[in-house]
Amino acid sequence: MASTAYVGKFDECGSRNTFYRLNNRRYGFKSFESKTHAEFAYRVQKHLATIDLAPRVYGEVGRIRVPIDQYETELSDWGYITEIARPMPVCYDDECDGACCDSGCDNRGIIDDVLECLDEAGLNYIDAHAGNFGFIRRKGVWVPVVIDVGYESFDYWDNRIYGPDPFYDPDEDIECDCRFCREARENNNG
Repeated sequence: MASTAYVGKFDECGSRNTFYRLNNRRYGFKSFESKTHAEFAYRVQKHLATIDLAPRVYGEVGRIRVPIDQYETELSDWGYITEIARPMPVCYDDECDGACCDSGCDNRGIIDDVLECLDEAGLNYIDAHAGNFGFIRRKGVWVPVVIDVGYESFDYWDNRIYGPDPFYDPDEDIECDCRFCREARENNNG
């Protein structure tokens, strides 16, 4: 990916990636701790975007130039350009605590609907809190989407759609014969 002169300032930071908002654009650059993490998230988000469950992605996985100061830039970590979603609104339900996990707040119902769609799309999402969801505009309507599709957000995915686990090491669980390890071996072998 060529360097990008219009990269804006650092916007926000998740626990695993960094998001750079591109100046005067409706998209940004999401970077990850490694190329492997970026490629996995790119595959997942690209597929989910085709069924309006995630923001669109553009281009390929690469790196961009980000400003260090007024005169210097450096290469970012690996990532990709993505449409910016409108954040999920802050929940003011007294029982919510901001995570919207066990309360009856409006966000919980929206998150549950997206989780059900993700499950139908072959993904078991395990990081369901309001900060990982947002809204994109499709055909004049605001549609709820997942915005964190990093590797650590799933404990299962359909390998036929999203590819094998990039960090799976068959040597680590070859001795184990529990259901989870057997399924992992089967999923990563075909």
